[in-house]
Amino acid sequence: MSAMNDLDLQLKEREEFYHRMAEEAVEGLKTIQTVRQQLSGCNNNQAVDKQLKRNPVQDKVTIRQLLAKKCQAGYTDQVKDLLHKFGAEKLSDIDPKDYKDLYYSAEGIGQ
Repeated sequence: MSAMNDLDLQLKEREEFYHRMAEEAVEGLKTIQTVRQQLSGCNNNQAVDKQLKRNPVQDKVTIRQLLAKKCQAGYTDQVKDLLHKFGAEKLSDIDPKDYKDLYYSAEGIGQ
């Protein structure tokens, strides 16, 4: 009987997992629809002059992870040189408006 209870528990856990995934999919679709509505509203003979808002905190985390990977791969000197090119000794000294350029420059290290 224990095997049946284990199987029932596994099925319930799987069912809950799929329900959560379905809820997340619905939320994702709602987000896509909202973005499409906003974009279609901007396309009424108007130039789209605003980019989607970026999250500088998340961008900084992403760049920090990339730079850490490059350092671990043995490119510490190149990472330091790159930071110096942006007028900084450390990542926190970089202006958030330069994060995009810094990220793409860092991707090229070691390639």
